[in-house]
Amino acid sequence: MASIPRYSLLKWRNFAGRKRALVEVEVEGDEEGIPVEAPRSSANGTERVLKYPVHLCVKSGCSKRAVGASHKCIAHGGGQRCNEPGCGKSRKGPTGKCVAHGGGRRCDKTGCEKLSVGSKHRCIAHGGGRRRCDEPNCKKWRSGVRGKCYAHGGSQCCNEPGCHKLKQGANGKCKGHGGGRRCDKQGCDKPRRGPTGKCTAHGGGRRCQEADCNKLVNGAGGTCFAHGGGRRCKEPGCEKQSQGVGHRCTSHGGGRRCEEPGCGKSSRGASGKCFAHGGGQREKL
Repeated sequence: MASIPRYSLLKWRNFAGRKRALVEVEVEGDEEGIPVEAPRSSANGTERVLKYPVHLCVKSGCSKRAVGASHKCIAHGGGQRCNEPGCGKSRKGPTGKCVAHGGGRRCDKTGCEKLSVGSKHRCIAHGGGRRRCDEPNCKKWRSGVRGKCYAHGGSQCCNEPGCHKLKQGANGKCKGHGGGRRCDKQGCDKPRRGPTGKCTAHGGGRRCQEADCNKLVNGAGGTCFAHGGGRRCKEPGCEKQSQGVGHRCTSHGGGRRCEEPGCGKSSRGASGKCFAHGGGQREKL
């Protein structure tokens, strides 16, 4: 039996204080595809259908609007697809192709074929997208209302002096300074990971998919580092984990380096210095 089409009705609904707002109500159709709840106006005037019913995706659990005759949303295969052989992505623009195959609007900069972002019709590298940081020679996007990016003290930074990490929760602090939700385990003050409500030490976070392995997932593959997860160093013959944007391990120059002049060792902790120059955790006396 075919799936019964679902619809979305847009209504005006009255709230306390004489406020009115549009409310989207989901209803189902009968076997012939006719909405069970037809467009109407209620007797007391508190609800009024604004538009005709709109098809919703027939995929179970999906509340997005259907596109085209397939009664599916774009994510589930609805709408027009790219005309390249073997490509099932959604087409963008009049070219009949997806973004990867040349569809969509491109950057106006001469010789640039990247996708344009925002109203300037430029790619991100040439100034498209959101407004940029006010700091000189900084091309990063603004964060918040201060006119600065996250690295230069945008409004989403931790309120602890000298800390530029992202704040978590209502207290305005980062996770390291007590922000965000904490582990449900009694006596534990570590930040929780995932929907379990616990920190990683008490079972929170995603776990490796391999049988009898309870280690944390590393990367998008669903496995821990020991079972092939995470990025590896790009040096030939090196299987260590890469650190930072250079895709190299700390032994081959990856990750952050010590801030002391002339020192090329790997930094430890938040001090920005190697262990020899005072970085890392020390024993408390």
